[in-house]
Amino acid sequence: MVDPWSGKQRAEGFRQERSSRSSLFAIEQHAETIALQGNRNPSGDEAEMSDTETKLVEELVTANRILANEDIIDIFGHISVRSARNPQEFLLSCSRSPAAVTAADIMRYRLDCSIITQTSEKQYVERVIHGAIFQARPEVQAVCHTHSEGILPFACTGEQIRPVIHVGTMFWEGVGWFEKYDEGGNMLVASVTEGKALAESLGSGKAALLKSHGCVVAGNNLRETLMEAIYLDRNARVQLEAMRLGKPFYIDREVARRGASVFEKAFVQDRAWGYWLARLPKGWETATGVSPADGSKLEAAAR
Repeated sequence: MVDPWSGKQRAEGFRQERSSRSSLFAIEQHAETIALQGNRNPSGDEAEMSDTETKLVEELVTANRILANEDIIDIFGHISVRSARNPQEFLLSCSRSPAAVTAADIMRYRLDCSIITQTSEKQYVERVIHGAIFQARPEVQAVCHTHSEGILPFACTGEQIRPVIHVGTMFWEGVGWFEKYDEGGNMLVASVTEGKALAESLGSGKAALLKSHGCVVAGNNLRETLMEAIYLDRNARVQLEAMRLGKPFYIDREVARRGASVFEKAFVQDRAWGYWLARLPKGWETATGVSPADGSKLEAAAR
């Protein structure tokens, strides 16, 4: 049986930040207009954004809001998606707390993390996490970096996260370990060297812990990656509680591999997406630049 996810109450700070940010942006702008802005190159030339790419921008904004609503990312942390139009580019918000991300915040980057979008907004220092993994793993379509409370005890001790519940079988290949911060650095993965080292630590797996810092997950699509971020935390919480009671029943690698196939199915990912989408506060689309009609269709399709 798949364990239902029971999220905690949203922090009041999220609501305050969401309210303050919404007044700074033209919330009535359609996401396609935003996407066109994000496609500007340094020379000022513009190419029309495909409808598919516009929907990707909307889903990325939605994923940010879900991660904040489910208490997986608070002030710090970020999620990106590879461009559907050009696999040598990816989409990522400017430096913004996920609870406040709007369509206007989504920027376009090359895989070397140089920005394509013309903007005066500050960028995430750790965007190299995303670029390095996209470069090393052509099959990866989305990357998420979090500091969720469930995984932190493991990041602070080196204790291995292992599958103990069905949703944890997504990580049957194991969870990598990163500790190669630059000497004299500040514990952020901010340099090209650190980004490449993290990608190597991730290897071919879906997740890696960053020593005394957080974790990163990578998936074959945005919805799968969202599930990974939420359920890595869920499995870690249950594992820690089980360890307090005694020796957990760790799921055998082969059994876990078979169990993980459930979560690779599109209809399962859509169902999870619909559940988390339904938990977002009423009217959230208006404050983000995401089309309410599209949000409703996504939710209905996942039921």
